[in-house]
Amino acid sequence: MHPARPQVPSRPCPACAKPVDPLRAPEVVVVPAGPRYLCSEGCRQRYLETVRTQESRRQVQPAPVTVPQRVRDATRPSMILPAADASTSTMRRPALLDVGETPVPWPALVAALSAFALALVARTPLVGGVAAVLVATSAALTLQHHASARSTIGWLTWLAGPVGATLTAAGGWLALREDSTHWWTLAASGLAAAAMALRALLDARGREPVADAVRALLAQLPTRARIPARDDGETTRYEEVHLSEVRAGEVVLVVEGETLGVDGVVQAGEADALLHPGAQTPEHRRPGDSLLAGAKVTRGALRVRATRVGAERALQRIPRFGLVAGRRAARTARVADRIQTIGGAVAVAGALAGALLLTGNPGLAGALTAGGAVLLAAPLLAARRAAESPFVAAAASAASRGIVFSDARTLDAAGRVSTAALCTTGTVTVGHPEVVEVTPIGDADVDALLGMVAGTCAKVEVPEARGIRRYTRAHMIEPRLVRRVVRHPGRGVTAFVPGSEGLVVGNRQLLLDEGISVAVADAAAMRAEERGETAVFVGLGGRVRAVLALRDEVRPGARAAVQRMFDQQIEVVLVSGDHRATVEALASTLDVQNVKAELVPDEQRDAVRALTGAGEDVAAVGFAPQDAEVLGAAGVPIVLAAAGGAQGERGIALATDDVRDAAAALWIARAARTEAWRGVLLATGAGSLLMAAAALGWAGPAVAALGALAIDAHTLLGGPRLLHRVALRIPLR
Repeated sequence: MHPARPQVPSRPCPACAKPVDPLRAPEVVVVPAGPRYLCSEGCRQRYLETVRTQESRRQVQPAPVTVPQRVRDATRPSMILPAADASTSTMRRPALLDVGETPVPWPALVAALSAFALALVARTPLVGGVAAVLVATSAALTLQHHASARSTIGWLTWLAGPVGATLTAAGGWLALREDSTHWWTLAASGLAAAAMALRALLDARGREPVADAVRALLAQLPTRARIPARDDGETTRYEEVHLSEVRAGEVVLVVEGETLGVDGVVQAGEADALLHPGAQTPEHRRPGDSLLAGAKVTRGALRVRATRVGAERALQRIPRFGLVAGRRAARTARVADRIQTIGGAVAVAGALAGALLLTGNPGLAGALTAGGAVLLAAPLLAARRAAESPFVAAAASAASRGIVFSDARTLDAAGRVSTAALCTTGTVTVGHPEVVEVTPIGDADVDALLGMVAGTCAKVEVPEARGIRRYTRAHMIEPRLVRRVVRHPGRGVTAFVPGSEGLVVGNRQLLLDEGISVAVADAAAMRAEERGETAVFVGLGGRVRAVLALRDEVRPGARAAVQRMFDQQIEVVLVSGDHRATVEALASTLDVQNVKAELVPDEQRDAVRALTGAGEDVAAVGFAPQDAEVLGAAGVPIVLAAAGGAQGERGIALATDDVRDAAAALWIARAARTEAWRGVLLATGAGSLLMAAAALGWAGPAVAALGALAIDAHTLLGGPRLLHRVALRIPLR
């Protein structure tokens, strides 16, 4: 006997409602809601047609409106919004940027080389006169080609070389008139004119990469900003205005996908942002954080209060790093300016002396030739550019890495640093100490004691207090009521608990100052300190009741930053308020030999001042205002995560809190200063010898011009050379 066939309840056909056995249905259609069983092919076709009709009629639910879109919808453009071009800016265009892709000065070179060729065959005054005219034409064309540099280098520097070539040509023509065999002076003037044209080309080509780097940074700044509307209403409205209308202190709103146009501090909102023009990875920003103009928001929205606008923004100040006068100018640049001023006077005096007294060539022809040779040899342009270009290049390359120097003087001072004082908490450590061990002393009720400590730490904003709060929350310990909380900077806190008992939370010295012996807890504290942990003592009712051990991990990259400083022959000093054993354990992981430990903020300031008083150029690295005393005592303060804010206006401000950027800032500054001094000394030393030889008649015009061109070939390319070195040694992050 066969077993009974399986049975399941019938289901109605979705097309005609006829009962259908699901196990034996002629047609099956699978839809997102499940299988459908149909009685025939016709029903299957009708059902599919019905499904398609329903799908076509189904309305798509609109996507939720994001915060950035709501802000854009609530923004109205200004009635008169200037176009986004240079004409709308109230800022004067820096002279450094007045250089584009410079063509080869072929007319000047052709005229000079034609004069040289004619001079080789010149045996008559007529041919010599044509050659001299060609030299003068070449000199005029060179001046025209180099006209954009006149405002920055001065008239004398601009005129010296071409005028020297013209004087030499005049002297050569006079010599040819007297003796037809004296054609070589005229030929030398042709070579000199060609050398001056190449000097102008070298100067423009040397400025081009630096100007391009600056323009690339400035091109990322927007021309418009969104500010709260000035009219009242129940709905928040915003107005889009030109950046020139924004003033310091005003609030600017920037949303996802937009770039901030002002330096400022976040007032409200949270967002991820690329913090500087060369940033590769977004970082989270919240109220109180600083932001640099050029930061791009990748997610979220921020309200930013402007601290610097217009030409005072960090990126806009970069072209001014080439200034050679004023209190913000680099010392190297001021020296180079004096050299250029004195050198110009010396060049003119040397030309006269060579023409009238020292040269061995008699007559007017010899005088003109000697005077022209001295002007050709004068290293005025090389001395100026040697001190200008490297500092602008350094500022531009540093800004693209989130490093902002307040001015060229600070950059120059950073290049002289021989000692770096590093604050520990948050600088070489991550700044998030965590409680790893609680050691009760005697019969203390740990939970009750930690509740009182948590209540005390709730009113104190220091890294250790935040770490204790995290520990008590994780262990579900409720903070208890405390009163009269007093913070003792660098030591700890005191308070009173119910029952008027005194609670003391801090280091050994604070408990001893409060009359509490720590002898019974010293062994537990020393064990923690030998492991590199911070020991926090808890005293209650005149007795020590517990020891908390907090561990703050070494920041990733701290070892690399210290090593980069060592490579620059910079002595590294760790400055901390922690116990010496804790600081020495941290120092051993970084190979640092010099530590200043167990110091309150005032003592830390005095320790840094002592380093400065010993003749050292000292930089300090830390956070503001947490490490304000140390930063204020140093000659070069390097403030982490302060670019765009007011804290970094005096020294070096970093967009990130990465200590590796502090080491990179010192490396860039040292490289710029070295490049500048090398160029200035080469131009001054070799140029002075060349001028003396020309004045004495030992070096003719051709030798003087070619020698000066060789000096220029090194010094005028100092800026591009530094850009290349920084790109190789300091990667973008």
